[in-house]
Amino acid sequence: MTIKGERRVSWGAFGGAAVLAGAAVTGRVSRRSGGLLVLRDWLDAPGVFGALIVVLLIVALVFSHWPVWVRGMFGMGVLTLGVLAMPFLLLGTFLASDPTTLSTEPAPGRPDHRLVVQVQTQGLGPDPYYTVFLDHGSGPATRRWDVACIDGDADGITEAVWVGPDQLRLVTDRETHLIRVADDGRPSRSLC
Repeated sequence: MTIKGERRVSWGAFGGAAVLAGAAVTGRVSRRSGGLLVLRDWLDAPGVFGALIVVLLIVALVFSHWPVWVRGMFGMGVLTLGVLAMPFLLLGTFLASDPTTLSTEPAPGRPDHRLVVQVQTQGLGPDPYYTVFLDHGSGPATRRWDVACIDGDADGITEAVWVGPDQLRLVTDRETHLIRVADDGRPSRSLC
């Protein structure tokens, strides 16, 4: 391979790593309450993106024509990043199960508002973790708002239903919550 070709590979790998880093940040930011659901679903995978970024940085390092001391320093930084961060990112990715949707219920008279209840296990134990969301909109513009995050070991969800087009009732093992919903889908409060 020519020097020009090696530089293209190196800069392409740097560019790919930058794009993946931007995508990972976008996915993590969209995970906040009110973020776009499509970005949350597609881009919130820090373990996968992190591993790919480290691989691309190593490829960029191998094909670069920087002085040896610069490549050595950069290589040590990438290696340190990989050794320190990857186990945590991958462990979090593999220990958490994919959420299972228990119910999706549109609001009466408001098909653009949907109440979504999901359950998943986290860590090594079988204890469920419940999340209740309110989805507003349709298609790629759907926004997901956090309503409740409940540890199934300490509490459980007995009921999550609409009591009107702009109000829902969430009943846990311990108490009942009435939550109002704004026109933009934002719940009046969150139990997360």
